[in-house]
Amino acid sequence: MEPFSCRGIILASREFKEKDRLVSVLTADRGLVTICAKGSGRPGSKSAFATIPFMVCDLVVSVSHGYYYLKEGTIVENNSDIMNSLETMTCASHISACLLDSTFQGDMAHEAYELAAYAFYMLAKRPQDYLVIYSAFNWRLLTVAGLTVRYEVTNNGGEEIMPGNSYLVSLTGGTIEIAKNTKAGRLTGTDYRILSFDCIDALNYFSDCPVNRLFTAKASAEVLSALKDFTTAYLSVQFDKDYDGLKLLDEIASRR
Repeated sequence: MEPFSCRGIILASREFKEKDRLVSVLTADRGLVTICAKGSGRPGSKSAFATIPFMVCDLVVSVSHGYYYLKEGTIVENNSDIMNSLETMTCASHISACLLDSTFQGDMAHEAYELAAYAFYMLAKRPQDYLVIYSAFNWRLLTVAGLTVRYEVTNNGGEEIMPGNSYLVSLTGGTIEIAKNTKAGRLTGTDYRILSFDCIDALNYFSDCPVNRLFTAKASAEVLSALKDFTTAYLSVQFDKDYDGLKLLDEIASRR
């Protein structure tokens, strides 16, 4: 089979044999692929660039007996500034883990690639916005996977979502209801969370805005904290995995 060229985002790499690395790469047309970068563990290796997480690279790949091998390539977008802070590194690692846990084919692969490319780029360029990037990525990835809805009317009365109200939002589906004290107290902490109108408005924005504007949203610290907790819990339920990467940041912050 002839070698092929692709552009991909390096999500992770792991040791393989003594000096080789297996690299997980997200591409727009092939989804997630695993490529062997032979000799990349040697000092001065020309293929070592392909083992650095969060980089966007152009790669030339050969195929032998159903396995992919890196022939050559270059870095297109150097997102190394992500490594400059614990917050951005933690967020980027979370994004990579989510993408590695997902399956993308056809148009979904293209959407996921575009989402990841913008997320890593914005983390490198605007590290102070890591919480917006984190929550927006979570919700848009879930949207790409078909696991979210747009919240427009309540399920317990068909009323339009309005400013000033608080809402009970399900973690297991698209149910949203006006939060009433008795019911809210009973259901919070199970499969529901209480969110303000501003949080609901942000989720709707994350679900369908142009991807090049996805990570530019502004919100108060209170809203960002609520979005972080809700999107993490929703993602964990839908993907059946405990995504708790940002807990480390919360623990560090509590000690300061």
